[in-house]
Amino acid sequence: MGLFSFYVRRCSLCGRKTKPLRVYVDDRGRKIRLCPACSEYAERRAYRIKT
Repeated sequence: MGLFSFYVRRCSLCGRKTKPLRVYVDDRGRKIRLCPACSEYAERRAYRIKT
Protein backbone atom coordinates (compact mmCIF):
# COMPACT_ATOMS: atom_id res chain seq x y z
CA MET A 1 0.00 0.00 0.00
CA GLY A 2 1.31 3.39 -0.96
CA LEU A 3 1.24 6.45 1.18
CA PHE A 4 -1.54 8.10 -0.82
CA SER A 5 -3.41 4.98 -1.89
CA PHE A 6 -6.65 6.31 -0.41
CA TYR A 7 -6.87 8.80 -3.32
CA VAL A 8 -7.35 6.01 -5.85
CA ARG A 9 -11.00 5.72 -6.84
CA ARG A 10 -12.86 2.43 -6.83
CA CYS A 11 -14.74 0.77 -9.63
CA SER A 12 -18.47 1.42 -9.23
CA LEU A 13 -19.38 -2.14 -10.21
CA CYS A 14 -16.83 -4.47 -8.62
CA GLY A 15 -15.18 -2.16 -6.07
CA ARG A 16 -11.58 -2.81 -7.14
CA LYS A 17 -9.02 -0.04 -6.80
CA THR A 18 -7.45 0.18 -10.23
CA LYS A 19 -5.77 3.12 -11.84
CA PRO A 20 -7.17 3.43 -15.39
CA LEU A 21 -10.89 3.98 -14.72
CA ARG A 22 -13.20 4.80 -17.61
CA VAL A 23 -16.13 7.14 -17.03
CA TYR A 24 -19.49 6.09 -18.42
CA VAL A 25 -22.95 7.66 -18.21
CA ASP A 26 -25.90 5.42 -17.37
CA ASP A 27 -29.51 5.81 -18.51
CA ARG A 28 -30.32 8.23 -15.68
CA GLY A 29 -27.41 10.54 -16.49
CA ARG A 30 -25.19 9.54 -13.55
CA LYS A 31 -21.43 9.17 -13.98
CA ILE A 32 -20.08 5.65 -13.39
CA ARG A 33 -16.35 4.95 -13.07
CA LEU A 34 -15.46 1.43 -14.18
CA CYS A 35 -12.27 -0.64 -14.36
CA PRO A 36 -11.17 -2.18 -17.69
CA ALA A 37 -12.68 -5.55 -16.78
CA CYS A 38 -16.11 -4.05 -16.05
CA SER A 39 -16.02 -1.73 -19.07
CA GLU A 40 -16.86 -4.71 -21.29
CA TYR A 41 -20.03 -5.18 -19.25
CA ALA A 42 -20.84 -1.46 -19.58
CA GLU A 43 -20.49 -1.57 -23.34
CA ARG A 44 -22.87 -4.54 -23.53
CA ARG A 45 -25.34 -2.59 -21.40
CA ALA A 46 -25.03 0.33 -23.88
CA TYR A 47 -23.66 2.84 -21.37
CA ARG A 48 -22.22 5.91 -23.05
CA ILE A 49 -18.59 7.00 -22.62
CA LYS A 50 -18.35 10.42 -20.98
CA THR A 51 -16.45 12.85 -23.21
